[in-house]
Amino acid sequence: MNAPCYSGGEQIRLGDIVSIGQAVFGRIVCLAGRDECCEDVPKEAMNDCDSGYVIQTAEGAWLHCSDESEMALVDRAD
Repeated sequence: MNAPCYSGGEQIRLGDIVSIGQAVFGRIVCLAGRDECCEDVPKEAMNDCDSGYVIQTAEGAWLHCSDESEMALVDRAD
């Protein structure tokens, strides 16, 4: 199975800063399909997510994005 990628071909990683549409920006904190979370995020963040991504906005909101084609890479994780 291939690792999920952005439309530009870059692999999606925990901690990446992404945009969804033109108004929402955030950090990928969970990769639900791979059962991975950033260390500072509780595993409970994935409770309702069988697949897709959990993104934390600068305001602290958590968004579920089910399709990588909706996201654009803004800045790569450290």
